[in-house]
Amino acid sequence: MRELRPGSEVAGYRIGRRLGAGGMGAVYLAQHPRLPRHDALKVLARARSADPRFRERFRREAKLASRLDHPNLVAIYGSGEDGELLWIAMQFVDGQDASELVRAGGLPAERAITIATGAARGLDAAHAAGLLHRDVKPANILVAHAGEHVLVTDFGIAKEEVGGTATGMMPATLAYAAPEQIRGGTVDRRADVYGLGATLYHLLTGQVPFRRETTAAMLHAQLSAPPPRPSRAVPTLPVALDAVIARAMAKDPAERYASCGELAEAAGAALGGRSFRRIRRVRTAVAAAVGAATVVATVAAFGLPGDAGPPSPPATAAQPPVSPWGSADFIVSAFPAMLPPAPTARNYLDLTCKTVDDAAVPAVVCTGENPDVWWLMVKCRTDRAAYPPIATDGETRTWTRPSGSGSAVLRTDPDQYRGLVGKLDIRFDSPDRNFCALQAFGMTGGAELFDQWWPATPI
Repeated sequence: MRELRPGSEVAGYRIGRRLGAGGMGAVYLAQHPRLPRHDALKVLARARSADPRFRERFRREAKLASRLDHPNLVAIYGSGEDGELLWIAMQFVDGQDASELVRAGGLPAERAITIATGAARGLDAAHAAGLLHRDVKPANILVAHAGEHVLVTDFGIAKEEVGGTATGMMPATLAYAAPEQIRGGTVDRRADVYGLGATLYHLLTGQVPFRRETTAAMLHAQLSAPPPRPSRAVPTLPVALDAVIARAMAKDPAERYASCGELAEAAGAALGGRSFRRIRRVRTAVAAAVGAATVVATVAAFGLPGDAGPPSPPATAAQPPVSPWGSADFIVSAFPAMLPPAPTARNYLDLTCKTVDDAAVPAVVCTGENPDVWWLMVKCRTDRAAYPPIATDGETRTWTRPSGSGSAVLRTDPDQYRGLVGKLDIRFDSPDRNFCALQAFGMTGGAELFDQWWPATPI
């Protein structure tokens, strides 16, 4: 669209300098008509404004966005029409967007996760209010100069409501778009989880996810390639962050985190002890338990004043030992030869394994540098109901071994670091494992994984 000149007016706002521009329009620093303040005024492109359906979507979504009130969301002050122009008045944030912060490379991991956490709070608040962002990316995350306060911007303008279907348009920026957005299907808040995961990967590494030489190659990678691994781009990053990004950017929305907050908390835990909300609660509970145990042990060892000796412990039933895997122990018990006895140990492929907590489908994810398989995940339903069939467009095969039978889907996808990579999805027939699913990445093709690695896998 034609740029507005400084000093011109839109709906009484006096236009100052341009703050940014894109395909939807431009954003200007503008003097409020009545109050002594400057707002960010977004003026939509005339071509968009001329479309009656677009105008109606704009009115509906701008009204919904204006009701959001959260410290991590850019406030919408008003919206309207001025002749052919549609405009939105927003809170002006004196700072930078996150895309500017990573132009020179990835951010320190703690800062990247702090920014993602602030964005997650705002996104979850919007989801609770029934609004889906659908274009989560570094450029839509603002970091104020004062105190590095994080705010998400560009909510709901010309975007469908939660659960809507994108018809004839793909509003998300391609590099951060979830597969279901690219396909033009129905989306929900998990598309924003994917966008935040892709954004976190960019903040950590300084690289756009699935970077390819052509748009077609990028599209293919987003629909079929394994999630990118931040520790391969930046070797100093914890390998545990690979599993966080892998889950956030899973092709299947059902395999992603249920909320942006869960993603942020998992990233903080993977970094190694950052005190996010859930981690603080766990530590408090553990500290209380340890403290109580210390008091009991002291009394038992030395007795109370005047006692002849330590009291005899009450007769109680023997308690089973607590598994180091905690609530994921039932997964490890179903695959004792494949998974290590504790998260601190390594499995038979010399991979490091950890739990990925999810109330519905918890998982154990193993990563490392094994030349055959470098990423392995086993996830099991807590209700022990049969795991759903594999929904994918790969080659399907059945398998039978002395330890059981089942089905497999084989795929071969390009990887920006390894060339061609095989992907194997496994389901089980027997009731002792049919509530679980296994997924592996490795070798140079799905058929190679199935023919050479899978028959020797200890199950």
